[in-house]
Amino acid sequence: MDKEKQVGGSRPGSGRKPQVVGAPATEPVTIKLSEDQKIKLRRLGGAPWVRERIDKAKEPTK
Repeated sequence: MDKEKQVGGSRPGSGRKPQVVGAPATEPVTIKLSEDQKIKLRRLGGAPWVRERIDKAKEPTK
C-alpha cells in the first residue's frame, strides 16, 4: 500500500512560539471574578495591568 497522507501528530517546528525571545517565563494563574469585575479588568488592561500592579506593589510588613 502506498504511503497515505498523514494528518495530525507532532511535527518539527510546530506548536506555540514564545511571545518574546529571552523574556522570563510566565505561568497561568486562575482567579475568580464576578462578571462585572471581569469586564472592568478588561477595561483596565487585563493581564499586563495586573502584572504592572503586582510589580509596583510594596511587600507587606509583619
